[in-house]
Order: sequence, then structure tokens, then C-alpha cells
Amino acid sequence: MQERFCKCGSRVIVQYSNKKSEDWMIRFWQMGNTFGKTIRTCPHCGCRLDINSLC
Repeated sequence: MQERFCKCGSRVIVQYSNKKSEDWMIRFWQMGNTFGKTIRTCPHCGCRLDINSLC
């Protein structure tokens, strides 16, 4: 897992997984009370999360 940041500065955890194939799956997690819940948008600003746009 890696710690990344949205453009707004909100912290997001990124998990990469590969299940014996060429394709990598990327999951985004929010830290805090809801840790363990996969998210698709930034919990702070609502922007759609994309691995290429995270810092």
C-alpha cells in the first residue's frame, strides 16, 4: 500500500494487487473511521480518483 494525496491535499491509501495476470488492480482507501471501505471519489472534494492525478 502507498500513501498518496488528492489535488486538494486529502490523504488516500492506494493498494495495487495482481492476481496472477498481466492486469494490475488499483484500489483506493480512506483513512479514518471508515478504513477498509474502497472509495472511488475523494472524501474531501468529491473528485474522481485516478492514480495518474494523485501526488
